Amino acid sequence: MHRIENHLIRSYLSNTQVNVRLAGYNNVGTNWRDLDYTPDYNKFYYICSGEGWLRIGDKEYYPKPGQLFFMPAGIQQSYSVISKNTFTKYWCHFTAKIGDQSIFDILKVPYFIDVPDREKLESIFRDLLDSYTSEAFHSSLLLNASILRLISYYLDNTVLEDVKISQSNTVEKLSQIIDYIEQNLTGNITVKELAVIAHLQPNYFIRLFKKHMGTSPIQYINRKRIEKAKRLLAATDLTLTEICAEIGTGDIYYLSKLFKEHTGFSPTAYRQMIKQK
Repeated sequence: MHRIENHLIRSYLSNTQVNVRLAGYNNVGTNWRDLDYTPDYNKFYYICSGEGWLRIGDKEYYPKPGQLFFMPAGIQQSYSVISKNTFTKYWCHFTAKIGDQSIFDILKVPYFIDVPDREKLESIFRDLLDSYTSEAFHSSLLLNASILRLISYYLDNTVLEDVKISQSNTVEKLSQIIDYIEQNLTGNITVKELAVIAHLQPNYFIRLFKKHMGTSPIQYINRKRIEKAKRLLAATDLTLTEICAEIGTGDIYYLSKLFKEHTGFSPTAYRQMIKQK
């Protein structure tokens, strides 16, 4: 995968907001059937046993036990039993969005994987179901953590070459912008400068960037600067003045202020903590 594509995917995923609508574990029964519907949510089906039929878009499948299927929102789907030996499966319905856009409108992944570690996946589903049915005040946090683990598991066991970014005009512009930011962190990057590169009016550029990246351009630039500062503090003996020059923050006072806002530590305290570890 191209470096900028990889970086863009990481940025998208780090800003994704998730919500689980329904989840369960059951045998589907002999009346399990629905044809040509288009859900506004994503689905995971993990097949534990049995047999059946799915259609996702124009592709038909006969899932086997040990396969995890992903069915994205906005794609026409159908499902049905094919015998009395019906599916027993873990399943969940969920959304995963940046702003009002589904992450899977941007990130294209295969519709199924063969699960290499069934016990690990089933453990994730069990945790998800425990959180889904819990009445504890913090259960929503655990539920979101479980669906993120499930998405992560799916991506981790997908062949890298099969993960694609939708090649829209917006994604191409964002790829350009992110590449430019990465290459020019030492300089004074302005929103006006980025808008010119994207051939957009500055206010529209800010709204577009925030919609897709979940943060403003300046907040994103500052986060990238702090990430680079953390790497330099941990892996080099550069002085704070030299690190300021490397990340374009100008002076030590501003670096310290920005670093503490993002990490809760001063740069010096962070370096001492890392070296102690």
